[in-house]
Amino acid sequence: MSTEFLAVHGAVEATGEDVGVAAHYGNPMTEQRALAAGTAIVDLSHRGIVTVTGPDRLTWLDSVSSQSLAGLAPGDSAETLLLGQTGRIEHDIRVMDDGFDTWLLVEGSETEALAQWLESMRFMLRVEVADRSADFATL
Repeated sequence: MSTEFLAVHGAVEATGEDVGVAAHYGNPMTEQRALAAGTAIVDLSHRGIVTVTGPDRLTWLDSVSSQSLAGLAPGDSAETLLLGQTGRIEHDIRVMDDGFDTWLLVEGSETEALAQWLESMRFMLRVEVADRSADFATL
């Protein structure tokens, strides 16, 4: 899978898990400064997106993750970890809530495992888990 950003003049394709997106466009230092200034974007479309919807989504995620997410306001973001029973990090997740859905951003190779793990932890709470990677891209 590759994106339209690879067609941009100077694009250098990334390797490893990031294959399919540009690592840089010929001048990484200038590009880094533009990112720090908020005047550039990064193509992260190879990453996975899982949404959690429902009225219990934030308190439920708060109860199963390492970060306090219950008070996450719409538009705010956070990072959290999901830990296994032995304390091993299972998932490193970027989190953003829009007031209706909570968006979980992970490495593309972890998307299915994350969605399955979350689904197995639902029990009686009012939440729905969905892999939305085919519908949206992260920039």
